[in-house]
Amino acid sequence: MTEIPAYTLVDCGTEKLWAEFTTMVRDLEWASPDNTVLWATPLLASTRCVFAKRDDDGSMLGCIVWNENEELAWIGFYMTLEELRGAGIGSKIWNRAMERIRAAKKTFGLRAVPDMYTKYASGDTQVELSRLKKHLLTVDQMKDFCSHYDVSSLGSRLYRELNDNEQRDFIRFDREITGRDRSAWLEKFTTSSTTEISVFVRDGKVEAYAAVSTIGHKSANTVKIGPCFASSVTEFSVLVKLLIPWIEKFSNDANVLIAVLTGSVGERELSPVLGHQMSYELVTLLSESIETKMNLSKCYVPNNAHCHFDA
Repeated sequence: MTEIPAYTLVDCGTEKLWAEFTTMVRDLEWASPDNTVLWATPLLASTRCVFAKRDDDGSMLGCIVWNENEELAWIGFYMTLEELRGAGIGSKIWNRAMERIRAAKKTFGLRAVPDMYTKYASGDTQVELSRLKKHLLTVDQMKDFCSHYDVSSLGSRLYRELNDNEQRDFIRFDREITGRDRSAWLEKFTTSSTTEISVFVRDGKVEAYAAVSTIGHKSANTVKIGPCFASSVTEFSVLVKLLIPWIEKFSNDANVLIAVLTGSVGERELSPVLGHQMSYELVTLLSESIETKMNLSKCYVPNNAHCHFDA
């Protein structure tokens, strides 16, 4: 039997615990939480957590991390050290988190990988809302895709090139599409060195945007497109085309991950022409049904960020 070191459950993270949390997520090669999520999550006022902390050296044995926004508690991370899985630590962490979430009277949700779907769907999160379908392309394949669309009549700029009024309107547009005030998260997202954002502005009003972020250790050589809120595949293409130089600066042979949401315009219009389709990657499960606030007619790619439920 594995010897379990003495530990204590704590409801806040130390600098050491958050650093070990980041390393574990990257080591596990989770594709959804980009590097902006990893550094921003400990800083957000909406973040909640339970850590199992070793008594002798303060290191992490496991954790659950979630964010509470409006009526929803969104569980982004739940993990224990590999050598301690099945030892009961994870269950204690989960139960402590459930006590706090239920006391706050929140609906809670998570995204499950296929291997964990049965476990979660038979437990506290039985309501399936949607799925994310993964597409994986090379940079050259992404460039080839964009070349098939006439983008000469459309113009876009990088977020950092917008003036103050346009940046404020960016927040307005995101709220209009998602149905939620994500300004605290977007403040981190738009200033991250691991993210680049392209924006389509007409007459001072933001009408579409797309973002790309790095994922995991640099050796993973992977970036993620998301979100992209737009009105056509052509707009998606012009926005992504502007992001390609940033991707190539990161790595000229990077893998480009795009996860498309079921029920969205991305599934109807983007997936059939994007190609390089793979199996369902993540299933969104909730403790009870909620109203979907997102405008799915403009959601070509969701945020798919573990610290914020977005569809």
